[in-house]
Amino acid sequence: MLRNLISRNNFDWLKALAAVFLWMVALAYLISFYGYPFQSALIDSAVHSLLILFGFWVLENVFKYYLPKRSQALMVLNFGWVFAVALVFAGDYFLGFFLSSEHDYLDFASKVMPVKGLIAFILYVSWAALLVFNAKIEDQIKTKERQEKIDQMAKDAELYHLRQQLQPHFLFNSLNSISALIKSQPEKAREMVLQLAEFLRGTIKKDDQNWLTVSEEKDYLNLYLDIEKVRFGHRLKVEFQIDESALEAKVPPLMIQPLLENSIKHGLYGVTGEVLISLSFGIRQNYLNVTLSNPFDMEAGQAKGTGFGLDAVKRRLYLLFGRNDLLETKVEAKEFTVNLKIPQRND
Repeated sequence: MLRNLISRNNFDWLKALAAVFLWMVALAYLISFYGYPFQSALIDSAVHSLLILFGFWVLENVFKYYLPKRSQALMVLNFGWVFAVALVFAGDYFLGFFLSSEHDYLDFASKVMPVKGLIAFILYVSWAALLVFNAKIEDQIKTKERQEKIDQMAKDAELYHLRQQLQPHFLFNSLNSISALIKSQPEKAREMVLQLAEFLRGTIKKDDQNWLTVSEEKDYLNLYLDIEKVRFGHRLKVEFQIDESALEAKVPPLMIQPLLENSIKHGLYGVTGEVLISLSFGIRQNYLNVTLSNPFDMEAGQAKGTGFGLDAVKRRLYLLFGRNDLLETKVEAKEFTVNLKIPQRND
């Protein structure tokens, strides 16, 4: 604590030095009030004040490398009386050296020696207890910081793992489509391979720390839709509705694409005609609201799958924002709707 005060670049140490000097003068004035020379009293005050500060410094260095456990609480008291006794004898020695000719004052000093020892004991015990308390608080803070770093690393690792799972999830679907097109429509298969390569090239460059604007996300989704339209042709229609206020809103990468993939997968399942999927973006109360809706007929059954896309998005939202209420789904009048809320970061 003393070391931190001295090592600071500001002038706190000057304030502390001024406080010590005022303490010495005030104590010397109090002693001189009872008829003793002010100069002798000032020397006495300076000697014992400096000895107390030296003891504080020694205690701080001791507790820097040794911290008593709760069962060793008496150690603090032991340090107190050892340092108090040392101060009394050291003070008596230095007073005898500086005031060898002031016999009356030395006689007075010897009489008040027990009082000095008691005050020093109280000061040293208090300082030692404060050092122990401060060390435990700092240890708890460092432990908490380490745990927070570990939690953040675990969260980042899980986010990365989820993204690595999302990419193959889409990739395998596309490769299956390419495989089906190679014999029947080789030109479309080639086109799909080129579009897939461009899509994956852009995906690799993205990470969860660099969010995209809605405008950039729309371009990214259009690239994805170009690939899907090779698979489904005229049957797939996607309608974007973007409020002008939402164009510069931020979106974590790979947050919308799995939801759109899910809408396409379930919207076109069991349907032979054209399917319209609606995707809208709007700003409400510092949230980017994203709504996806697609036809959904329970009587036609459900497309095969594990529901990984929705589950991955839910998990990512929780890891990013610590909330489970940002993604909602509902089915009404043969329409499946996903409502996503993305808090907008202030940075």
